[in-house]
Amino acid sequence: GLPKAARVSHLKSVMCLSFYELVGASSRDVVYLALPLYHMAGSLLGVVGCLGIGATCVLKEKFSASHFWDDCRAEGVTVFQYIGELCRYLVNQPQRPGERQHGLRLAVGSGLRPDVWQSFQQRFGPVRIVETYGMSEGNVTLFNYTG
Repeated sequence: GLPKAARVSHLKSVMCLSFYELVGASSRDVVYLALPLYHMAGSLLGVVGCLGIGATCVLKEKFSASHFWDDCRAEGVTVFQYIGELCRYLVNQPQRPGERQHGLRLAVGSGLRPDVWQSFQQRFGPVRIVETYGMSEGNVTLFNYTG
């Protein structure tokens, strides 16, 4: 939907510096980010999160399911930040050779349906998925560390 204004405190912004560290990423990672930067998930968790751990951030202007795996291979992507529907788009693409030949080890985001989660891992390999949920305006964030 359209962007909406949300009041985000300085403390919450600073806390976003440790987002990727909390989900198991490090400075050696390359993070693929195709989320809008006007959204907290794209700007604060994505870009600021990369700054916080010193990781490389691959910014895409828009998400392309048909080019995703080629982009991941070309850029050496190891972490993918998603909104649930992006994973569904990937699973719904026609199968292509080499879908399991990639360096992606971690997918982190929110809104991933259980059936898509299973299909994603079966089709694309043993990618660790960490589901998170934390409203921009709220004061609590949830992490599904156990999968």
